[in-house]
Amino acid sequence: MTVDLKKSVGLKVRIARQRQKLTQEELGARIGRTPESISNIERGLQLPSIETLVELGQALGIPASELLEGVGAPGIQHSPRRLELELRLRDITRTLSDRALAVAVAQVDVLLQEQI
Repeated sequence: MTVDLKKSVGLKVRIARQRQKLTQEELGARIGRTPESISNIERGLQLPSIETLVELGQALGIPASELLEGVGAPGIQHSPRRLELELRLRDITRTLSDRALAVAVAQVDVLLQEQI
């Protein structure tokens, strides 16, 4: 199953919100939106405006561009599970020291070589 634009953005918002341990009510209050609006975004029923994407990014501590990353790129179709894993990996890398990040990249390089 692939993820469309609304669902991709919504999934990324939900994952980022949960990582920040925020409720939909708390996130909505931070950006001046109702909990229902946040719920609709997360469920892929409503696509937020550019302004709201920026506000969401600021409230969630991530670049707004990350919420759109990979969306609409030719040939890129990810399952919700893959998106979740990629976001988790990106979040983990943000917390690593430079040295630990270098080790992690080397380990991923080894995994990549094994896959070939």
